[in-house]
Amino acid sequence: MRTWEREGYTVVEKEFDYDLHEFEVVKGEEVVATITPSDIENMNEIIEALDAGEDVNGWEDGSGNTISVK
Repeated sequence: MRTWEREGYTVVEKEFDYDLHEFEVVKGEEVVATITPSDIENMNEIIEALDAGEDVNGWEDGSGNTISVK
């Protein structure tokens, strides 16, 4: 599992459902959001975006909520 460092928070990849992983957005010691991809293709798109340095603010968490890390 991988971790991506951003200014003010960290994104941590976690096992979720067999090959499908979810991503916890952690600020300090608190999980402020969990991004749950709908399928493997969506999960790979999330990983590519994180690898490219994208910020998760404004992303949808998979449950219809917009992520805002303040």
